[in-house]
Amino acid sequence: MNNKKVLELVSKILIFKTDNCQHKYSCIRNTFQGASEAFIKAFIAKLCLNGLMLLLSLKKVMKSDKKLLNAFKILLNKTNFQLGLFMGLQTFLLKSIQCSLRIIRNKEDGINALVSGFIAGGLSFMTQEENVKYLVRVYLFGRAVDCIYQSQVEKGRFKHRKIIPVLIFALMSTLISFAFFFEPELLPLDTYKMYQNFSGAEMNDSLWHMCNVQAWRNKIDAAKSQ
Repeated sequence: MNNKKVLELVSKILIFKTDNCQHKYSCIRNTFQGASEAFIKAFIAKLCLNGLMLLLSLKKVMKSDKKLLNAFKILLNKTNFQLGLFMGLQTFLLKSIQCSLRIIRNKEDGINALVSGFIAGGLSFMTQEENVKYLVRVYLFGRAVDCIYQSQVEKGRFKHRKIIPVLIFALMSTLISFAFFFEPELLPLDTYKMYQNFSGAEMNDSLWHMCNVQAWRNKIDAAKSQ
């Protein structure tokens, strides 16, 4: 195969788009464009969250010897890139597998979406560290609950009421708050520290908190022994 044929083959691949694809550009461009956009959005979202953490920890940072360095470490660290890579990789796998299935099966239905979503989600999730996995689980669980709720509304199982999403969010917050006050070992360290910063707890507050945790555990152990 000469160079001309190789270039022709490459150009055909670059501009190829299946008949079942609804995206504007070629499959390859759509895949890489979607992956890069997902990376940037996730990176910026984590940067904003870190900015909030920096504001909450500003008093502690100002008391440290290396103020600028500590502030920079809070604002920009490897979790920014890890979360961005996770979303970028998931989007890349999702789009590329979906387009491949459209070529292989020569049709578009729910099976393509199910298979590509399962593979892309599983493979991208396996590459992440525990602290990033926790963020992803929280986000995806919230999105999954919202999708189930919206699908039931569309099917007419019940009417949409503004109070329902509020109650769902309140229930999730209740569970996390309970874990913080009585089962802190269930929370990732980053989340536990974030709640501590939000609460503005001093040394005496932390000591009182730990005493309450121990009292709760003693109560549970006593109930189990009966």
